Amino acid sequence: MIVIIDSGSQYTHLIKRNFRDLGENTEIINFKEEYSAVKEKIKNAKAVVLSGGPSSVYLERTELGKEVCKLIKDGKLKKPLLGICYGHQTITHIWGGKVEKGPSAEYGVSEITVDDEDLILKGMPEKFRAWVSHFDEVKELPEGFIALAHSETCRFEAMKHKELPVFGVQFHPEVWHTENGEQILKNFLDAAK
Repeated sequence: MIVIIDSGSQYTHLIKRNFRDLGENTEIINFKEEYSAVKEKIKNAKAVVLSGGPSSVYLERTELGKEVCKLIKDGKLKKPLLGICYGHQTITHIWGGKVEKGPSAEYGVSEITVDDEDLILKGMPEKFRAWVSHFDEVKELPEGFIALAHSETCRFEAMKHKELPVFGVQFHPEVWHTENGEQILKNFLDAAK
């Protein structure tokens, strides 16, 4: 089973549907849940996905996604992790990178260029169109991460930890506007095996 931590994204149900179409069971857990209440589900999960959402990583609020990131970073929880949009920014923030407002809010289709396909972008075209919907973006990668893709407006559209199965994408692979987006989710399932 894949656990999806929902941070308020309007697309979370599409992540679940994509995984279902790939033959994987999922459970959506609200970001407001206490870790102690869902600890067993997360420990028994094959992998964790952090959804997008309208928040900023700099807002002081208790979040399940941030707590799970800290546990994985500290080696207390060994799970593959994928952050999508706000989830990508959450991983960056918890690992010590920099997230800031972009030059302008992005909402629509953007062309993504793959710099290093690694595992998460394996099988994707060198350039593809993807759905973006965000105000903040990653400005500096955390130590231990490498950039995998960029666009004209965002330097870090995708990233990966050098040693751990931890991935982030600024765009939304779960929506139909993203070309071959299901391939990215399938690649993540492969990383979770």
